[in-house]
Amino acid sequence: MMKLNLIIISLFLLVSIGFTFMLTLGTFYQSENSTDSKFDILDNLLAGELKNSEEDVRKIIQLLKQDENIEDKSIMTSFKTYPYHTNSKLIYASFTEGSPNDTIYDFITKKNWSAFEHYYSAINSIPPQNDLDMVQIPDYLIYGYTIYSYNDPNTTWYKDDDSHTEILQNPEDPDIPKFLNPIFSSTSGTGGVVVYEVNLED
Repeated sequence: MMKLNLIIISLFLLVSIGFTFMLTLGTFYQSENSTDSKFDILDNLLAGELKNSEEDVRKIIQLLKQDENIEDKSIMTSFKTYPYHTNSKLIYASFTEGSPNDTIYDFITKKNWSAFEHYYSAINSIPPQNDLDMVQIPDYLIYGYTIYSYNDPNTTWYKDDDSHTEILQNPEDPDIPKFLNPIFSSTSGTGGVVVYEVNLED
Protein backbone atom coordinates (compact mmCIF):
# COMPACT_ATOMS: atom_id res chain seq x y z
CA MET A 1 0.00 0.00 0.00
CA MET A 2 2.87 2.34 0.86
CA LYS A 3 4.55 1.71 -2.51
CA LEU A 4 1.30 2.42 -4.34
CA ASN A 5 0.90 5.72 -2.52
CA LEU A 6 4.49 6.68 -3.35
CA ILE A 7 3.92 5.86 -7.03
CA ILE A 8 0.72 7.95 -7.12
CA ILE A 9 2.42 10.89 -5.40
CA SER A 10 5.42 10.65 -7.76
CA LEU A 11 3.17 10.63 -10.83
CA PHE A 12 1.23 13.59 -9.48
CA LEU A 13 4.46 15.53 -8.94
CA LEU A 14 5.73 14.71 -12.43
CA VAL A 15 2.46 15.84 -14.02
CA SER A 16 2.50 19.04 -11.95
CA ILE A 17 6.09 19.83 -12.93
CA GLY A 18 5.32 19.13 -16.59
CA PHE A 19 2.24 21.34 -16.52
CA THR A 20 4.17 24.15 -14.83
CA PHE A 21 6.98 23.90 -17.39
CA MET A 22 4.63 24.03 -20.38
CA LEU A 23 2.69 26.89 -18.81
CA THR A 24 5.97 28.77 -18.38
CA LEU A 25 6.82 28.23 -22.05
CA GLY A 26 3.45 29.58 -23.10
CA THR A 27 3.62 32.55 -20.76
CA PHE A 28 7.18 33.74 -21.34
CA TYR A 29 8.06 32.53 -24.84
CA GLN A 30 4.80 32.61 -26.81
CA SER A 31 3.22 35.80 -28.05
CA GLU A 32 -0.52 36.38 -27.86
CA ASN A 33 -0.94 35.98 -31.62
CA SER A 34 1.35 32.98 -31.98
CA THR A 35 -0.15 29.76 -33.33
CA ASP A 36 2.86 27.63 -32.36
CA SER A 37 2.22 24.80 -29.95
CA LYS A 38 4.11 24.51 -26.69
CA PHE A 39 6.11 21.64 -28.19
CA ASP A 40 7.06 23.80 -31.19
CA ILE A 41 8.31 26.46 -28.81
CA LEU A 42 10.31 23.92 -26.83
CA ASP A 43 11.79 22.48 -30.02
CA ASN A 44 12.76 25.95 -31.23
CA LEU A 45 14.39 26.76 -27.92
CA LEU A 46 16.42 23.57 -27.83
CA ALA A 47 17.26 23.30 -31.53
CA GLY A 48 17.47 26.96 -32.50
CA GLU A 49 18.47 29.17 -29.61
CA LEU A 50 20.95 26.72 -28.12
CA LYS A 51 22.47 25.99 -31.51
CA ASN A 52 22.86 29.70 -32.25
CA SER A 53 24.36 30.27 -28.82
CA GLU A 54 26.93 27.51 -29.30
CA GLU A 55 27.83 28.89 -32.73
CA ASP A 56 28.30 32.37 -31.28
CA VAL A 57 30.63 31.01 -28.61
CA ARG A 58 32.76 29.25 -31.24
CA LYS A 59 32.93 32.38 -33.40
CA ILE A 60 33.91 34.60 -30.48
CA ILE A 61 36.63 32.21 -29.32
CA GLN A 62 38.04 32.02 -32.86
CA LEU A 63 37.92 35.80 -33.11
CA LEU A 64 39.75 36.29 -29.82
CA LYS A 65 42.40 33.76 -30.79
CA GLN A 66 43.29 35.93 -33.77
CA ASP A 67 44.89 38.27 -31.24
CA GLU A 68 48.45 36.94 -31.03
CA ASN A 69 48.79 38.34 -27.50
CA ILE A 70 45.44 37.11 -26.22
CA GLU A 71 47.11 35.09 -23.45
CA ASP A 72 48.36 38.36 -21.98
CA LYS A 73 45.00 40.10 -22.33
CA SER A 74 42.08 40.50 -19.92
CA ILE A 75 38.41 39.99 -20.72
CA MET A 76 35.65 41.58 -18.66
CA THR A 77 32.62 39.31 -18.81
CA SER A 78 30.41 37.03 -16.76
CA PHE A 79 31.24 34.03 -18.98
CA LYS A 80 34.27 31.99 -17.96
CA THR A 81 34.12 30.02 -21.22
CA TYR A 82 35.98 32.66 -23.22
CA PRO A 83 39.04 33.17 -21.00
CA TYR A 84 39.21 29.41 -20.43
CA HIS A 85 39.39 28.54 -24.14
CA THR A 86 41.71 31.43 -25.02
CA ASN A 87 43.97 31.07 -21.98
CA SER A 88 43.44 34.74 -21.20
CA LYS A 89 42.63 36.53 -17.95
CA LEU A 90 39.12 37.12 -16.66
CA ILE A 91 37.81 40.22 -14.92
CA TYR A 92 34.48 38.96 -13.68
CA ALA A 93 31.46 41.26 -13.95
CA SER A 94 27.73 40.61 -13.87
CA PHE A 95 27.08 44.08 -15.37
CA THR A 96 24.80 45.08 -12.51
CA GLU A 97 27.62 46.51 -10.42
CA GLY A 98 28.00 50.18 -9.63
CA SER A 99 25.49 53.00 -9.58
CA PRO A 100 22.51 53.38 -11.98
CA ASN A 101 23.95 56.77 -12.96
CA ASP A 102 27.37 55.39 -13.87
CA THR A 103 28.84 55.88 -17.31
CA ILE A 104 30.41 52.92 -19.09
CA TYR A 105 33.80 54.37 -18.17
CA ASP A 106 32.76 54.46 -14.51
CA PHE A 107 31.62 50.85 -14.76
CA ILE A 108 34.78 49.53 -16.40
CA THR A 109 36.99 51.31 -13.89
CA LYS A 110 34.77 50.11 -11.02
CA LYS A 111 34.41 53.67 -9.77
CA ASN A 112 31.24 53.14 -7.74
CA TRP A 113 31.30 49.40 -7.17
CA SER A 114 30.43 48.40 -3.64
CA ALA A 115 32.89 46.57 -1.39
CA PHE A 116 30.97 43.35 -1.93
CA GLU A 117 30.94 43.81 -5.72
CA HIS A 118 34.71 44.32 -5.66
CA TYR A 119 35.11 41.20 -3.54
CA TYR A 120 32.77 39.04 -5.63
CA SER A 121 34.51 40.09 -8.83
CA ALA A 122 37.93 39.42 -7.32
CA ILE A 123 37.20 35.87 -6.18
CA ASN A 124 35.53 34.94 -9.48
CA SER A 125 38.20 36.44 -11.71
CA ILE A 126 40.95 34.36 -13.32
CA PRO A 127 43.37 34.47 -11.67
CA PRO A 128 41.63 35.58 -8.45
CA GLN A 129 42.58 39.08 -7.35
CA ASN A 130 44.09 39.52 -3.92
CA ASP A 131 44.19 43.32 -4.04
CA LEU A 132 40.56 44.49 -4.05
CA ASP A 133 41.58 48.10 -4.64
CA MET A 134 43.56 47.32 -7.78
CA VAL A 135 41.79 48.50 -10.94
CA GLN A 136 42.36 46.29 -13.96
CA ILE A 137 41.39 47.72 -17.33
CA PRO A 138 40.10 44.99 -19.66
CA ASP A 139 41.29 44.59 -23.23
CA TYR A 140 37.98 43.08 -24.24
CA LEU A 141 34.45 43.34 -22.92
CA ILE A 142 31.90 40.61 -23.67
CA TYR A 143 28.34 41.58 -22.83
CA GLY A 144 25.64 38.93 -22.97
CA TYR A 145 22.03 39.81 -22.31
CA THR A 146 18.60 38.22 -22.12
CA ILE A 147 15.33 39.91 -23.03
CA TYR A 148 12.71 39.06 -20.43
CA SER A 149 9.15 39.43 -21.70
CA TYR A 150 7.86 39.35 -18.12
CA ASN A 151 10.10 42.14 -16.76
CA ASP A 152 7.25 44.62 -16.53
CA PRO A 153 8.06 47.92 -14.72
CA ASN A 154 4.62 47.75 -13.10
CA THR A 155 5.31 44.46 -11.33
CA THR A 156 6.83 44.03 -7.88
CA TRP A 157 9.62 41.82 -9.22
CA TYR A 158 10.80 44.34 -11.82
CA LYS A 159 14.58 44.75 -11.82
CA ASP A 160 16.44 47.63 -13.43
CA ASP A 161 19.84 47.31 -11.77
CA ASP A 162 21.64 47.00 -15.11
CA SER A 163 20.14 50.09 -16.73
CA HIS A 164 23.55 51.80 -16.85
CA THR A 165 25.03 48.97 -18.94
CA GLU A 166 22.05 48.19 -21.19
CA ILE A 167 23.46 50.53 -23.82
CA LEU A 168 26.02 47.81 -24.55
CA GLN A 169 23.28 45.74 -26.16
CA ASN A 170 23.36 47.94 -29.26
CA PRO A 171 26.86 48.47 -30.67
CA GLU A 172 25.44 50.96 -33.18
CA ASP A 173 24.11 53.26 -30.46
CA PRO A 174 25.71 56.70 -31.05
CA ASP A 175 26.22 57.05 -27.30
CA ILE A 176 28.58 54.08 -27.14
CA PRO A 177 31.91 55.49 -25.88
CA LYS A 178 34.63 55.96 -28.49
CA PHE A 179 37.01 53.75 -26.52
CA LEU A 180 34.78 50.74 -27.20
CA ASN A 181 35.23 49.14 -30.61
CA PRO A 182 32.52 46.54 -31.39
CA ILE A 183 34.06 43.53 -33.14
CA PHE A 184 31.22 41.00 -32.85
CA SER A 185 27.47 41.15 -32.34
CA SER A 186 24.73 38.54 -32.47
CA THR A 187 21.07 38.78 -31.50
CA SER A 188 18.20 36.33 -31.26
CA GLY A 189 14.59 36.47 -30.13
CA THR A 190 15.52 36.14 -26.48
CA GLY A 191 18.82 38.01 -26.21
CA GLY A 192 22.27 38.32 -27.65
CA VAL A 193 25.97 38.93 -27.13
CA VAL A 194 28.29 41.79 -28.09
CA VAL A 195 32.08 41.82 -28.01
CA TYR A 196 33.96 45.10 -27.64
CA GLU A 197 37.65 45.83 -27.86
CA VAL A 198 38.57 48.31 -25.13
CA ASN A 199 41.03 51.10 -25.96
CA LEU A 200 41.00 53.45 -22.99
CA GLU A 201 44.47 54.77 -23.82
CA ASP A 202 43.34 56.11 -27.21
